[in-house]
Amino acid sequence: MSIFLVVLLRTLLCSEDTNIFAQRDSSRCPFGLSARTFFMTSNHQAIPKITCSACGTSPVNHRLFFTMSIVDDVLHITMGTLFGWIRVPREGVIANTLSAGLVGFFRLLGLARFTSDSAKVASGRSELIWEEAKRRGIEMQQIIMFGKPLEQYRAKIGKGNTAWVYFQSIPIPYWLPQKGYDWVDDKFKLSHVLESHDIPAPKARRVFSFSAAKKAFESLDKPVIVKPRSGSRGRHTTTNIKTVEELAFAHKLAREIALDLVVEEHLFGAVYRATVVNNKLVGFFCAEPPRIMGDGIHTVQELIELKNANRPEKISAIRVSDDTLAFIARAGYTLESVVPKDVILDLSAKTGRFYGGYTREMLPDVHPKLHEYFRRAGEAVEASIVGFDCIIGDPTADPDTQKWGIIECNSLPFIDLHYYAYEGAPKDIAKDIWDLWEERARR
Repeated sequence: MSIFLVVLLRTLLCSEDTNIFAQRDSSRCPFGLSARTFFMTSNHQAIPKITCSACGTSPVNHRLFFTMSIVDDVLHITMGTLFGWIRVPREGVIANTLSAGLVGFFRLLGLARFTSDSAKVASGRSELIWEEAKRRGIEMQQIIMFGKPLEQYRAKIGKGNTAWVYFQSIPIPYWLPQKGYDWVDDKFKLSHVLESHDIPAPKARRVFSFSAAKKAFESLDKPVIVKPRSGSRGRHTTTNIKTVEELAFAHKLAREIALDLVVEEHLFGAVYRATVVNNKLVGFFCAEPPRIMGDGIHTVQELIELKNANRPEKISAIRVSDDTLAFIARAGYTLESVVPKDVILDLSAKTGRFYGGYTREMLPDVHPKLHEYFRRAGEAVEASIVGFDCIIGDPTADPDTQKWGIIECNSLPFIDLHYYAYEGAPKDIAKDIWDLWEERARR
């Protein structure tokens, strides 16, 4: 199955303006596609009209997401059983030929076309890739299907910059390792692979039923986290779970969008995105959650209002939702609680300036040992361009003196995070990616 058949299914099954998934989960099917992939092909400006505090700023249709996760697993098992002996890299001559042939077929039917206009680029990530391509004189085009700009592109970067190479958002070098793209979005498997390579990761258990979740809860250090086994952006993830009652709530919440769940140990600290290109750490982005500091006088509600009134223009206002109330309740607070002086209270497990938190790029400040850890992590997952999410107290200090770990790996990382951070020098990772192709061309 290739991207264009998937897009056809998506268009037939979905409403016109629905962009249900904001990030690819490429871990399942041949050529980097999952059953969910075809729901993220619309222009990134088409925001779904669904409100869910557990989904945050990237809401999904719960029933559809749940159904597609099951279909995804069935397809993965079926395809693996029938065709697992055939090894077709996600990127490469075969995949590229299939993509070119299928888009050519749809062009003959008048259903697809190419555009060289970057104004409708489908994501900030792709925009950086396209702008850097222009600076280097690399011709790049976007695929328009059924009148919709897709997160699918082609660029003249093969055979001396004369052959078209098709890709989704980021041009993954076909000559570099790709085996990991079959599974890196699987949070449970990632934990075990990293552990086998002596790379810090929280202990995790894969569960389906609540009884299994309870057994996992009893076997792990407290507190714990419950989250879907695959997916992104912290959707329906519950942190800081200390009691069986909280576990029951978290299990029910996660089951709204997934059957297959993970229970893992909770790590404390900020969330960082480490983007690795060809086993080299090229960006390290800090995303803090919305938080307040107590003064012993004002309530949580009042402190939120004060912080919103004095927030920088580029930082979104903190919004109180059911997710917020449940999160602070697990820390022992309500909106009416007075926070003791100098006590810092996080308000959500979700991070970044769109939730009212701060972001900054801090690659120059990262401890040298972390560079080595992420080099080894890149080698362990066998994928050439990935984004690792980790939790660590202080990335500028020796990691071996802290309890920290890698919690997720993203197969199509948002490289624009490093460029648009609120603080720190912008890091344009598109340059590192195109450098790989130009270095190859010079050989």
